[in-house]
Amino acid sequence: MNDELRKPLGLKPQKPSRRPILVLAVLLTLVVAAGGLLTSGALFPRPPEVTAQAPATAPEPEKPAAQSPAAQVDPAETQAAAPDPDAPALSEPEPAGELTEMQPAEPVRQEKALAHLPDPELTERAEDGLLPRRGDDGRRPMDVYSRPPATEGNFGVARVVLIVGGMGISQSGSSQALKQLPPSVTLAFAPYGNSLLRWMQEARRKGHELLLQVPMEPFGYPENTPGEHTLNTAADGASNLADLHWSMSRITNYVGIINFLGGKFVSDPQALKPVFDDIAARGLLFVDDGSVRNSVTRDVAKQALLPHARATIQVDAVRTRADIARQLNLLAEEAKRTGLAIGVANAFPDSIELIAKFAAAASAKGIEITPVSAIVSDPERKRQ
Repeated sequence: MNDELRKPLGLKPQKPSRRPILVLAVLLTLVVAAGGLLTSGALFPRPPEVTAQAPATAPEPEKPAAQSPAAQVDPAETQAAAPDPDAPALSEPEPAGELTEMQPAEPVRQEKALAHLPDPELTERAEDGLLPRRGDDGRRPMDVYSRPPATEGNFGVARVVLIVGGMGISQSGSSQALKQLPPSVTLAFAPYGNSLLRWMQEARRKGHELLLQVPMEPFGYPENTPGEHTLNTAADGASNLADLHWSMSRITNYVGIINFLGGKFVSDPQALKPVFDDIAARGLLFVDDGSVRNSVTRDVAKQALLPHARATIQVDAVRTRADIARQLNLLAEEAKRTGLAIGVANAFPDSIELIAKFAAAASAKGIEITPVSAIVSDPERKRQ
């Protein structure tokens, strides 16, 4: 074929290249390489092409999670699922034990304006009246009806718990106690008094934390008896629980139980166990008045998971002003030496007067009067 027909107009014929094969190979290599880089996304990335496809079946609408136990996740499915590397790390679960943490570090207390009224969710109606119980949400009467302490036991503060019992028995003594004692003093009501609900309500309005005194068998019973419905070692568990519930129904809004006498009863673990189980189940605490040397309440309370405290000094075991003052001084010395001391007294005129003076001077001497609920050994709450 004539090469003149192939020449572009106005151009001279070009001599053929001496290296056509080599140039062509280089060009092909560059084109292939550039195309590979562009399609791989390493340079100037571009979104991938999306091809719309109709689903094989229409998706079902999302259903809300079921609330019944049958809707719980099967552990086998959880184990089979592959871990998501981008998911946030989960904390290790708490080891399983005998206790479940049911209470917050700071308990939810009753509103001050309602302190004299029982929380309806923390009561149950029984044959003799209202009994305390745990709320369905786990709240305990010992927390809801408690008084907040002035501090949480700051370093260097000597803490004293003062419990004045016999409230409700003497009208004049109850009136004097409510007039003279500061609200940081814990008041204990006997189940035999008159106008108990009225005295209880006044005490709660003034901010006092309350205990219920339950009569228990002393040595020499029945000649030496605290009164009717006394818990005793000869009775079976059901009978003692019936008597316990009778006492419990006399008032409301108390944080726990303290023994009234009971030298023999608090020394008998078999008699104590069903009573302590019931007290613990109702969300209350127990205070041993410290009058019995061979008391086993601490050990039995530990078995029953019952919050417990034991008094260290009987303030008015001897009812003279000199002895009461001496015991209060010992109480202060014990608190400064160990950090905590618990004193128990009765609503006698001299006791009330001297305790009121002691409480008024306590702060200036580095002593804090604190409610008993703040210092019990409580297996259900981790204290700071």
